[in-house]
Amino acid sequence: MRIRHLDPENPGENAILVEGLTREVVLFHLTDAHLAEADERDPQAREAAAKYQELFRQYTPTGAPACQVFAGLLEQAGKLGPDCAALTGDIIHFPSAAGLERMAQGLDGLEYLYTLGNHDWFFPYLQWNEATRREYYPRFNPFTGGNPACQAREVGGVRLVALDNSTYQVSAAQVDFLREQLRAGQPCVLLVHIPLYIPSLAPAVMARWKAPIMMGAEEGWTEETRAKWLVQGVEESTRACVELAQQADNLVGILCGHVHFSHADALREGCWQYVTRPGFEGGFRVIRLRPYR
Repeated sequence: MRIRHLDPENPGENAILVEGLTREVVLFHLTDAHLAEADERDPQAREAAAKYQELFRQYTPTGAPACQVFAGLLEQAGKLGPDCAALTGDIIHFPSAAGLERMAQGLDGLEYLYTLGNHDWFFPYLQWNEATRREYYPRFNPFTGGNPACQAREVGGVRLVALDNSTYQVSAAQVDFLREQLRAGQPCVLLVHIPLYIPSLAPAVMARWKAPIMMGAEEGWTEETRAKWLVQGVEESTRACVELAQQADNLVGILCGHVHFSHADALREGCWQYVTRPGFEGGFRVIRLRPYR
């Protein structure tokens, strides 16, 4: 399958020529809006909501609340009229009823595919562990077709695949799901929250976060950073997922966020990984998949 990425390092809009497409397919990529909302339905989260609203307000354009920035981004998406919005996690800062409600209201009428980030499913006063994830995972069923772990949808001949890698790992079942989607032979775009390890991405990640917070990163961890980020190694299924992405010649691109800056580089020839600026900074990316001429 012939694939050509045009101006991939443009942080706001990219065009990809893909063999076999009969029309342009437009994606609106939004990630890391970090809406911190809470009300009487989650009383323990109200203090944290105020704290994080003020924190993220320091980084928003003109000092606007993150919720206003989010609304503005969705307004831009509505004007663009994309075939699908690609939402790659941490749209909310914790899974409060108020945050989920605001997100649902904003996404009403917009075609989208959603995958979770590491902040989506735990509250600041809870431990970030599998028990917490199991408890709050179901709150995302309305946004994920009842299956937050993996989803897929076809848009204009392009297969969009979403995998939840918010723990830095994916399961064997998720790898099987991705493999099955790729077997269809259509051009595919993968949505994940945490970027896959790419050598050119690692220095900027280490400079920003002092840890290699990428999926599949084997080196650069210390005992302290492993404890902080709860990453004890690369599981076999996670390694298999990375290898599959590196080998699948119909995987056109990967959309992700998590590290809070823009980056783009090739995972392999024909497949680029696009990391998009965080939504709370006003960041988004438009991807135009066009017929190969």
